[in-house]
Amino acid sequence: MSKFKLPFELDQYQNIYVFTHIRPDGDALGSTLALRGALKLLDKSVEIFCADEIPARYSFLPGIEHFRDSVSTAEKRGLAFVLDCNDLYRLGSLKEVASKFDKIVNIDHHVTNNFFGDLNFVDTAASSTGEIIFQFIQDNNLELNKEISLNLYVAIVSDTGSFKFGNTTPLTMYVAGELLKKGVNPSLVGRKLFDEYPLSTLLLLRDCLSEVQFDSTKKIIWTNVYEETLAKNKAKQAELDGFINYLINVQEAKVGVLFFHTGQDKTKIGFRSKSIDVASLAQSLGGGGHPRAAGVTIPGKPEVVVRDVLQIIGERLEKDDS
Repeated sequence: MSKFKLPFELDQYQNIYVFTHIRPDGDALGSTLALRGALKLLDKSVEIFCADEIPARYSFLPGIEHFRDSVSTAEKRGLAFVLDCNDLYRLGSLKEVASKFDKIVNIDHHVTNNFFGDLNFVDTAASSTGEIIFQFIQDNNLELNKEISLNLYVAIVSDTGSFKFGNTTPLTMYVAGELLKKGVNPSLVGRKLFDEYPLSTLLLLRDCLSEVQFDSTKKIIWTNVYEETLAKNKAKQAELDGFINYLINVQEAKVGVLFFHTGQDKTKIGFRSKSIDVASLAQSLGGGGHPRAAGVTIPGKPEVVVRDVLQIIGERLEKDDS
């Protein structure tokens, strides 16, 4: 059974638009670029969109230069794909325009997805949206070349932490193997994604780790990052990606939290967990994600947000232990 086969012919659409979420990660970007590549091989006109700046670490991805952050009035019709978003709000400033397309195909793997599409390919058992796009390409008889394979491999490696996370399945490894057969260089991908970074990232990490705190049980560990911290180190927000792993990797920790205070009385929060379901926690606060990795943006004074969120986590951990 082809569970990701479109119930309509792509021949109906010459112009196709693909959107992904703000603060894009490797899964968002790799999946979007892979779908663009596969549709371009059908001689379709494909435009790809992300409301936020693309992090420099992904500059090696084939087609990355084609991302745009706005949609013209003439383009607000036809077929749109929305990738790796649990809801349309994850599109940021592109939410309103994306919602006006004639048909929306929602492709995602988050447990908090609210099935906003006219067609919803949501598989919460998938390691990544990239894994779903691989199957989508197969189910719809699209072509898979080396460039598409590289983008898909980056998507999968990013969301599985190089196959370290619990979302890695036999299917994940099978798909990765098929992509390697197309000529993907795993050493190059690993180096670009996880081993190379500018000096500003190292200096930012130094300051973030100097602010680490933990509760009396050492089960909750967190750090606060401010706009001033980024400015001091001439760093960009995207360079915070992956810092939270230093927190959750502490042996005693059950939950790691990174608070990024934007200076506009808004705090962007990243959660990682070894025990409690942080997807439901984030969803209760207006965010979403996965049981072990989630996020949310909350308005309010930094000290109030931190206090309230840590209290909620503490209560959930106490309930989990009982």
